[in-house]
Amino acid sequence: MVSPVLCPEEPCYRAEIKVDILTPIVFLYSSVNNMTVSRDLPSLQSITAFESEFPSEDVIIVGDPAHSEFLLAGAVTANRSLTFFTAVREARRLIKIRVCQPSIGPEEQPEEILILTGSDWRELLVQYAETVAGKAGVKPMNPAENLTGYCTWYYYYTAVTAQDFQENLNALQLHRESYPARVVQIDDGYQTFMGDWFDQNGRWPEPLDAVARRIRNAGMEAGIWLMPFQASTASRLYREHPDWFVTDENGETAVSEGWSPKPDHLWACLDTTIPAVREHLATVFRTFRAQGFTYFKMDGLGFALKSGRRHDPSATAVSAFRLGLKTIREAVPDAFLLGCCSPYLPCVGLVDMCRVGPDTQPEWGSMIPRALHCSMERWWMFDRWFRADPDVMFTRTDRTTLTPGECRLTVLTGILTGVTLTSDNLGTLPPERLALLRRAARLRMRDVRPAKWQLNHYLNSFSGTVEGRAALAVMNETEQEMTVVFSDFGLPEGLEEILQPAGMQKRRIVVPRHDAVLLVAPESAVSGETIGSATGRNGSEVD
Repeated sequence: MVSPVLCPEEPCYRAEIKVDILTPIVFLYSSVNNMTVSRDLPSLQSITAFESEFPSEDVIIVGDPAHSEFLLAGAVTANRSLTFFTAVREARRLIKIRVCQPSIGPEEQPEEILILTGSDWRELLVQYAETVAGKAGVKPMNPAENLTGYCTWYYYYTAVTAQDFQENLNALQLHRESYPARVVQIDDGYQTFMGDWFDQNGRWPEPLDAVARRIRNAGMEAGIWLMPFQASTASRLYREHPDWFVTDENGETAVSEGWSPKPDHLWACLDTTIPAVREHLATVFRTFRAQGFTYFKMDGLGFALKSGRRHDPSATAVSAFRLGLKTIREAVPDAFLLGCCSPYLPCVGLVDMCRVGPDTQPEWGSMIPRALHCSMERWWMFDRWFRADPDVMFTRTDRTTLTPGECRLTVLTGILTGVTLTSDNLGTLPPERLALLRRAARLRMRDVRPAKWQLNHYLNSFSGTVEGRAALAVMNETEQEMTVVFSDFGLPEGLEEILQPAGMQKRRIVVPRHDAVLLVAPESAVSGETIGSATGRNGSEVD
């Protein structure tokens, strides 16, 4: 039961959910409501006696893993506020979950909270995701087919030229049989300043509508990148309409320092509660749509929740953000909208796809593992809230230091999410890498969920089906090789490895460090059985 409590700081809604868990190991599932990384910890944690408060955003699960007893508390709506949870432990006993909705005033209706209990925390997350999707009116998806496509960013970054783009478009056309790209998207680098989306720089002398026409004539959909709610203080838009932006308490424009170089680095947030701003947004998207662009990568959406004063004093950062998204959705109802850097819950039902991991990069470092972890620990969002974008795969051999195995890890993430986008120049790919890209385009794992799990460890094995066959995906991002014994997952003795592809395997397979495998049961095997059913306690392992 959710019990409201007095909030000393206004506006704010606070409540408590009473729990009583006394066990040597307390299970905690926590989440972050944005693709950016605010903490480097697995989503599954054990609560120790030496800590007292454990935060989570949007949803939290606590429980007794030894007896498979779990409780989920999750926000169902985010119309005016995000929701923050904190599990509280006192004297070795978990006693409550605090709820905070910082933008809800004392007389306002709080965001809806769902509480679920059950023996499988994975099933609770699925139920939660489906409840949210139903409430938001998410349209049915077609997840059986991968979203394939190309964007310029991870090969050229902002230095991309129209000539570079045409070279890649030619290569995509040439290799359509191997990699049938659905979308070809221009990324950051065509514009003069943030906010001036129709002012092209000198590297793009040709009108964008002509570029879009060439993409469509090549049999693909045209995509464009923009940050709809931001404009730099150096932009023409800002100079012409300085009164269109969120202000601070002194009435000055509230700015954030973005990732662009000077003088494009100070970003102002459009105030979507101003009717003229909403008309501007609608005009931008309708104009691009009239030029032939049907796929929009909307970046920097988190910056749209800028704190400050807006034209409508009753608006919150979240309600203004949703108002802006609704304006865009209504302006281009038939377009495909991808949200990046966005909080998830306010986007559900308004976008077709969301990034679920931070930016990746063509070298191992810390970014590739971090992107893999963040993407795959949000498995319950896949095909329920939106298409989940893990960022691009890498299969290339130039402009990269990634090994073949590390490339397979990025490809497997695409196969698990159903979003297999690339920034590689297909004209430079050797045959074996082009073959890997072909598998990425054609393989899709459905109904993904963790096959086994262990507290204080990242998820790395996932069950599901591939073309109706029971499947197991294993990602080894660690520094040691990993032995996968099929019987541990309730699988037949003989499995086919189809990612590398290594062919038929008996009883086990060794996965090298920084590598991945995708195993499927023989077509003659009984379909529909749950992988992991033979591991006991819902496939869990507890330290």
